[in-house]
Amino acid sequence: MTPSHKKQRTGGPSGPPPSSQPVEMDQAMARRLVVSGASVVVLGVPEGTQFGLDMNSWTVGDKFMGIKMIPPGIHFVYYSARGTEGTSGTAARSGFFYNFAKGEMLVRKWDASIDDVVDDVSDEDKVRMKDDYKNIDKHLGVYPYHSWSKWISLSGHISSATLLRLEPRTAKICSAADLIPGVVGSDEQADPRLPVMVSRPDSSIRYTSLTARRYPAGSTPAEITRHGLDGTFQLIEFVATLEKMYGDQVSSSMRDQDTTREVLGEIQFAFLCFLVGMNYDSFEQWKKLVEMMCSCDEGLVKYQQLFLDFISDLYFQMKEVPSDFFVDIVSCNNFLSDSLTSLFATIKNSPEVNSQLKEKANKFEANVTKKFGWDFSAELSEDAPTIVETSD
Repeated sequence: MTPSHKKQRTGGPSGPPPSSQPVEMDQAMARRLVVSGASVVVLGVPEGTQFGLDMNSWTVGDKFMGIKMIPPGIHFVYYSARGTEGTSGTAARSGFFYNFAKGEMLVRKWDASIDDVVDDVSDEDKVRMKDDYKNIDKHLGVYPYHSWSKWISLSGHISSATLLRLEPRTAKICSAADLIPGVVGSDEQADPRLPVMVSRPDSSIRYTSLTARRYPAGSTPAEITRHGLDGTFQLIEFVATLEKMYGDQVSSSMRDQDTTREVLGEIQFAFLCFLVGMNYDSFEQWKKLVEMMCSCDEGLVKYQQLFLDFISDLYFQMKEVPSDFFVDIVSCNNFLSDSLTSLFATIKNSPEVNSQLKEKANKFEANVTKKFGWDFSAELSEDAPTIVETSD
C-alpha cells in the first residue's frame, strides 16, 4: 500500500520546512494563523523519525520540535521510528487524533524505551515552554496550508463525539496490532507449538458493529428475499444503534449528535485510519460500511441527504488513492467496483430518487470511470437470492 500523503527529507536544523508544493497562503491568512493557529510540540524526537500531520509527512532533522500554524479543529498526528541499525525503513506507524483549540500548544515527548510519543510532560514544564515559545518557534515547521482543504474534505464529518465513541481507550491508532501473551478460550483451538497472542486490552478501535441479520424479525420468505437485496434495514439498524448510544450519554453534546452525520463520521474515520494510520482493521470496517451504503434501495429515499453527502465523501476519498489501490488490497475481488455498480444502477432505476442525487451520482460515475477505467454498464454477476423458510 502506498499512501498518498507526501514524504520529504528534512535535514535542516529547524525541523521540517513547508511542503515542496507552493504554500497558497496570503499574508493576511498567515498573520491570522500566527495568532490563532495551534501547534504540536514533541520533545526528543530522534533524527530520521517519520513524523506526519494529516496528509503530510516528513523525515525529521536533529532539531525538530514539531509543527506550528495548525488551523484549529480535528487533526491526525502520526509517527514511525527510524529503523534500527543494520535495517532499512521505519517501524510500525502510530498516531492519534486531536481537536486543537485556537492558539493551543499541545506538548508531548518521545519515549525512547518504547519508541512512542507519550503524554508525560508536567504542567509546570508546559507553562515554561509556552512562556519560551519564541525560542521554540524556530524549531517548528509550518503546517502546509494548501493541504488543509483536502483534509477537511476527508474529515469534515468527524466530530469530537465521533472520536470519543470510536478511539481505542489508549487513544492510539496503530498500524500493527498491539499483542500480548494470552490464554486460549475453552472453545478455541491453537497450535501448541505457537505462543498464544491476544490484543492488548483497550488498544482496539471501537467500531460500531453491523447487524448480521438483513431483515426485520417476523419477515415472510418474500420479505427476507427483498431485504436480502436491499441494505436499508442494516442501515436503519446502524442508525438506531448510534441513536441509542448517544441517547444513553450524560453529555448533552453527545445526546444532541446528528446520528446520520455520525454514519459519515465513522466512514471517514475508518478510511483515514486505514489510509494514513495504515490500520488494516479500519479498511475492513470502511469496506463493510461502503458495501452497506451501496446496497441500499429504499434507504436512498429515506436518507437522501445522507446519500448526497456519502457520494461527496466517497468522491474525495477516491481522489486520494492510486488507480490500482483496491485491486492490490482485495486481489481480483474488487468489492468497490461491484458496490458502485449496484449503487449507480439503483439510483438510475429508482423513480423516487430526486434529481439532485441522480445528477451527483452520474457525475461521480463519470469521474470514477475516468480514474479507474471501471465499466459500470455491465450487470453484476450474483447468485440467486436464497429463500429462507420460516415457521410462522
